[in-house]
Amino acid sequence: LLILALVLSFSSAQAQYLEEFEEKVTEFTLDNGLHFIIIERHDAPVASFYTHVDVGGADEPVGNTGIAHIFEHMAFKGTHYIGTTNWEEEKKVIDQMDEAYQEWLREKYKSNPDSDLLQEKWNRFQELQEESKQYVVNNEFSQIIEQNGGTGLNASTGADLTNYFYSLPSNRAELWFNLEADRFKNPTYREFYVEKEVVREERRMRTESNPIGRLVEEFLAVAYTAHPYGRPVVGWDSDITAT
Repeated sequence: LLILALVLSFSSAQAQYLEEFEEKVTEFTLDNGLHFIIIERHDAPVASFYTHVDVGGADEPVGNTGIAHIFEHMAFKGTHYIGTTNWEEEKKVIDQMDEAYQEWLREKYKSNPDSDLLQEKWNRFQELQEESKQYVVNNEFSQIIEQNGGTGLNASTGADLTNYFYSLPSNRAELWFNLEADRFKNPTYREFYVEKEVVREERRMRTESNPIGRLVEEFLAVAYTAHPYGRPVVGWDSDITAT
């Protein structure tokens, strides 16, 4: 009886807590489809933001595994206005670099590639990569957040979602709206190939050099033979190279 009384008391307290919590929740959807869930807490003058994007590794087309995770990284590289000294000129070099990389891939995957031509195309790609650096303002997106008192800047990618999150002083909340709108409306592929190598290193560290990581990857591949959940969110190394 005593245990039953304690359980009922606990359940009643939990129900009351949930009711009080629900009263603090506000939900609304903007005309552009962005859905907000706001929970007010006045314990500290801090606003914490968590952006949930309804797309992840399971949404990737075959042959492009890892692209959702790479895009997560790209979201920190700035926009047309942040992270660059001259976006119009930078974009020209990025477009040339993309074409040079595709030319290198086409030669690389020929049945009998010309080694001299392959090296020539790779050299051209690297030259363009070096040229693009002159326009890059490193880490400007994160620096803006830090200079305004922001903390906890990070993101994660899963099979069905991608999350972006950080906190700001409450009197800087408007900055989040400006930055978040800008990076999703005006994304760039700045330092895309540099970041691909970062992702490949993540794969080597978490999967290829980690027995548990390898086991989980192989287990999921067998468990979901004909389903996107069987593909690693970080991507297959061959797909990352070919992207």
